[in-house]
Amino acid sequence: MDTTTSILFVGDVVGGLGKRTLLGLLPTLRERYGLRFVVVNGENIAGGLGITPKLADQLFAAGVDVITLGNHTYRQREIYTYLDAHAEILRPANFLRRQPGHGWCVVSRDGVRLGVVSLSGNLFMDAGRPVFAEADAALHALKGEVDHVLVDMHAEATSEKVGMAGIWTAG
Repeated sequence: MDTTTSILFVGDVVGGLGKRTLLGLLPTLRERYGLRFVVVNGENIAGGLGITPKLADQLFAAGVDVITLGNHTYRQREIYTYLDAHAEILRPANFLRRQPGHGWCVVSRDGVRLGVVSLSGNLFMDAGRPVFAEADAALHALKGEVDHVLVDMHAEATSEKVGMAGIWTAG
């Protein structure tokens, strides 16, 4: 089986204009580039602060496979139960375990399995748990379960992003 794949990752869709632009372009992009998976960071789609269930449903209906979030995950209270009920919307894995949602998932299409992991940097971001330890846990959990892994590292500090890139490429 051919496991090569094309993945579109769209970072930080902001507000109504960002949503309309994404939804307008997505069918053409999927067809033109033969995209197997579409992953979108939607943490700013609700007017720049979080996401609502209605907005998440619109993204999924348009063909988005996974939505990642970041430090604005919990800005809209109505998203809390949605995060627990939908495996393909991810809050950072290194948020506290008692917080709603989960930090990684596996999606499949045409026999290819993509693991998607959402992480938040610790420096200036106030994530609940150390990002590097959580990255190791995610790698361990996904090992042998996926053909590809995509990581959304939502961070302020470039040093954390560079350090994380070293972990994932060595893993």
